[in-house]
Amino acid sequence: MVVKTRRNSIKAKMKSRRNILASAAFGVAFLIIPVVVIFIDPIFLVAQYQLKLTKNSLLSYFLKKELKGALLEVYLFNVTNAERFLDGADKKMKMKEIGPFVYQEYRSNEDIDFDNEAPVIRFTPKLRTVFMPDKSVGDPKDITLNVPNISLLTVSTLMEPYPFVVRQLYNILVNQVDTEGIVARDVHSCLWGFRDPIVSIAKTLAPGLIYYDSIGILERLYDPYVKYRIEMGREGVDKFKVLNVQRTRKEKMFDSNDPVNKYFEFNDTYEGAAFPPLMTPQTPVNLYRLGICKSFQMKYQSQEELKLGAKLFVYGYSNSTFENTKICDSKGWCPFGLMDLSSCFYHLPMALSKSHFLDADPLLLEKVEGLKPNRAVHDSSLLVDPKAGLTIGTTLELQLNIMTTDLTFNHQSRLFSDTIVPIARAKITLPEPPEETRSSLKLMYETGPQILLILEIISCSLGILLLLNSGRLAWRERRRELGPKTFTPLQGKISAQPLLSS
Repeated sequence: MVVKTRRNSIKAKMKSRRNILASAAFGVAFLIIPVVVIFIDPIFLVAQYQLKLTKNSLLSYFLKKELKGALLEVYLFNVTNAERFLDGADKKMKMKEIGPFVYQEYRSNEDIDFDNEAPVIRFTPKLRTVFMPDKSVGDPKDITLNVPNISLLTVSTLMEPYPFVVRQLYNILVNQVDTEGIVARDVHSCLWGFRDPIVSIAKTLAPGLIYYDSIGILERLYDPYVKYRIEMGREGVDKFKVLNVQRTRKEKMFDSNDPVNKYFEFNDTYEGAAFPPLMTPQTPVNLYRLGICKSFQMKYQSQEELKLGAKLFVYGYSNSTFENTKICDSKGWCPFGLMDLSSCFYHLPMALSKSHFLDADPLLLEKVEGLKPNRAVHDSSLLVDPKAGLTIGTTLELQLNIMTTDLTFNHQSRLFSDTIVPIARAKITLPEPPEETRSSLKLMYETGPQILLILEIISCSLGILLLLNSGRLAWRERRRELGPKTFTPLQGKISAQPLLSS
């Protein structure tokens, strides 16, 4: 009977100790869970899972679907003293920008290929534009401006290096065309081009020099006869990087229909909608714009706080984007603040600058009147959530210019010799992130942290309660061990001797 009682006592003690250890272990575990959550950030992992770039992911769905792209606001420079400048009465052109003429881009992608061997994706982007009359100053076909003659100035610049005989033939043919260095032209023709006799003259005198029949500002940017093939990284540090772009066109030269390919490679360059996660201010960022064969180097400037609590990185153009070492006039002047685009637009002497020559060589403003650079209006910005790598807002300001050389050989163009002639200003605004992307941001910065906080409080509370319960059980067990002992009858006989003998 005593043995059985002892066994039961031992079993009770072991069970009590197991309960104590289990309660303590679970208590410690529930206290550790919030610490682990802080280090692994499960909400960030969930958001990254939603933003992975794989064959059947959410982003692959967006790649296939036609979505709103950039909103393009175009302003043309109207020459207000055209007659006086052409007559020589005024030494400078007086310009006033007219606009905006707004176009909405729509972007889709075709022939999407997820490489099974390399972590890259290849696709063929398709762009189309829709005119937005409600956001524009008027119908481009109904508004006529006095603008620099793009065809004449660009073709004359292209003909300048040719031999004397070719230039004289060019002058003879141009004299037969009723044209001047400044012409009255409707906005639609300026933007989308028209069959210009000046272009036909150039194609006749210099076969193979150019393939196009007209020169329009947006026509060259959205060339329907050019196809692009983009290769982009989709994992790790190369995620969303534009690695290379292949440009293919069937040029109409020498009656040949052979495709002409050009291959452009880029470093640390993105299309601007998304970037790798966990960016730092030192992460190099360059932007690629479809239709332009060069990238725009961006520079980290500051931080802004989003309403959700996210810290956004603010980028602007780096000065190196518009460093000029090649665009020089016949006298050797190489103004800074320009980007040569001639290699992008099949030899057209075009250059980009910041709007109204902001941060450019001050001498550029001495050539024309009416341009007033204003940082609040003409600066550019790129806002990125560095944690997720998502773009929150982008506004890019650019100005298109013609870069002429010595044009004294041509009567109609001579007044524009060695001049950077402003043609148009463009404001490019990327659309807001889609609803799914905004949901990911809300999950990371608002909903997710609130849910995690509640779970962490519950976990800590459970941990403390379990540890207190473990202490209570241990205290009760200790009291039981230190309490009054229970005596049991002794087995066997006990002999008694009298204390006093008689």
